Amino acid sequence: MDINALSQTVPVRTPVANKLPTPAEVTKDFSSYLTDALSQVNQAQVESANLADRFAAGEITDVHQLTVAGQKASVMLQLTMQVRNKMIESYQEIMRMPI
Repeated sequence: MDINALSQTVPVRTPVANKLPTPAEVTKDFSSYLTDALSQVNQAQVESANLADRFAAGEITDVHQLTVAGQKASVMLQLTMQVRNKMIESYQEIMRMPI
């Protein structure tokens, strides 16, 4: 058994504990996430309306492009409404909890 080989080992380094985010940081991140999501939904709605206007003016002849944009905006809006409804239900459930 070679004892000299043990002296060549690298010392063990313990990782620094990860700093947990504060409630204010989490709230800010969630708020920015919701703001970005609503912005994307609004952008899809605006894009769909613009394509519909261009289609009505005869600038666009591709109905598929218009249909896809309309369905995309519709699905995004439905998802947003479902998330909103779940958030309201959660808030109401918290308010009903006894103290």
